[in-house]
Amino acid sequence: MSSKNIQKPHPGSSELARKALRWFGRLYGSLFYKTEVYGLENVPQTGKVLVLSKHQRNDDIPLGLSKALYHRRMDIWAIMKDSLAAPIFMDYFLKCGGIPLNRKEPRKSKNDLLFAKKVLNEGNMLVIFPEQTTIPYKMGKGRPGGFRFIVGKPEEPLAVLCLGLEYKPRGFLRRTSFIVRAGKLRHFEPDMDHEDFLHDCMHEIASLTNLKYPFEQAKKANDSNGDLELLETIS
Repeated sequence: MSSKNIQKPHPGSSELARKALRWFGRLYGSLFYKTEVYGLENVPQTGKVLVLSKHQRNDDIPLGLSKALYHRRMDIWAIMKDSLAAPIFMDYFLKCGGIPLNRKEPRKSKNDLLFAKKVLNEGNMLVIFPEQTTIPYKMGKGRPGGFRFIVGKPEEPLAVLCLGLEYKPRGFLRRTSFIVRAGKLRHFEPDMDHEDFLHDCMHEIASLTNLKYPFEQAKKANDSNGDLELLETIS
């Protein structure tokens, strides 16, 4: 589905929708997952925070929120695939704090990325998946374009938290092990390089997810993912 069809004003978040997602995530998570959470004390309870996380499964958002982040705060927004903003869902995922992104052509999500930046700068928590796709059990390459645009050049250091979501299937009729690990809080300074910072974060995310990040830092003058085109389109 093209985000071209969903470029309408975001309906905003709903406390009722968030509570329903938390309730569902707790019930669903308890039935099918054995959960462990580490480092939750590293999650700030107030103020703007950008969370960078590994995207393993569709369960990441309801489980990560209900089993971990919602225990610290409820003003959490997350970048999601734009198909979840289809009319059939009646804006439910948007009201839970979802912000749709066209993964194949991010530049078409100009309004959505502008809204994500606004939400973060208003003092909320925003979760993004730097791989911009779902890759189970191995690390994909971090794409700096969306990160660079949302962060920009902050007037003051921006709090950034890396989050690892690890799944370990444990056999027939046994709940899958789900381990959440929150890293130490980082801060992106105005004079820092976006790509270098994200590259370091990708290594930390891999470590928190019990994986390896096999990619070397890309040359800044040759961006093969279209991130520069995204920035030029949005700017």
